[in-house]
Amino acid sequence: MSHRKIPATRGFYWCVEAWRNFRASPQPIFSMAMWLSLGSFLPVLNLLVVVLLTVFYGGVISALHKRALGERIWLGDFFNGFKSTPRFLGLFMAGLPTVLLMIFIGLALSSVLSPETLEILTKSGQPPSKEAMAALETMAPAFVGVMLKLLPIGIVAGWIVFLAVPRVMLDKRMGLMALWDALRALFANIGALLLFSATMFAAIIFFLVLMSIPIALISGSGALAGVLQTFMIVFISTMYWALYLHAMYIAWRDIFMSEVQAPHAEAAHLPSAQIEV
Repeated sequence: MSHRKIPATRGFYWCVEAWRNFRASPQPIFSMAMWLSLGSFLPVLNLLVVVLLTVFYGGVISALHKRALGERIWLGDFFNGFKSTPRFLGLFMAGLPTVLLMIFIGLALSSVLSPETLEILTKSGQPPSKEAMAALETMAPAFVGVMLKLLPIGIVAGWIVFLAVPRVMLDKRMGLMALWDALRALFANIGALLLFSATMFAAIIFFLVLMSIPIALISGSGALAGVLQTFMIVFISTMYWALYLHAMYIAWRDIFMSEVQAPHAEAAHLPSAQIEV
């Protein structure tokens, strides 16, 4: 089986069900998501996380599948993507579009931002300083113009990774074949993916607004302000990763998983939909 064509409203369902699943059993997925967040902030390690991000994705997805099957999961499942050479290579290839896009974004931004501003913005583990914000104000029009042009490309690349990673990890597809599967499923289910992205964006805005008051209070706490603000940012990022990866698993179940393969507890939630061959 290749993929299903599902109703667009399923994109919203992925987010709602991701929250329900996470709230019902937050550990150890929350811990895995926290390591992703910390790795994104720590110098040197953040480069490794970017390059191998989809391999870590694969580990979390395998843990979610084990839990759906009623098996016990633990923090070590985070590294399941590294335990098989074919899976590691497949997951790495699935993430290649994202890596190439980040390189392209870096080159595009370097053409409109000064080296000093880029250095300030890429400092890990720190919120943007006043100097960075002042420098960005002078370059804001060019910066926003480049980001708006790159935004659609980034969204599509994210969708491809979103659908390809579980295809590699759970369906044992090779990396390039999983990317092709994801591209075909993307065009068949673009409505669901658009609604999913819009809901996730709204959730991020909600969390930012919710945390804005404590972050503002923390900013006046003196020498500890930077550390506490970083802690809050890591917490928000961790919540995002946890919900995103839960949604990734649910989307794979809806689009690629057959009713015959579905765990008994999950099968009732699968939508009736057109199957593409």
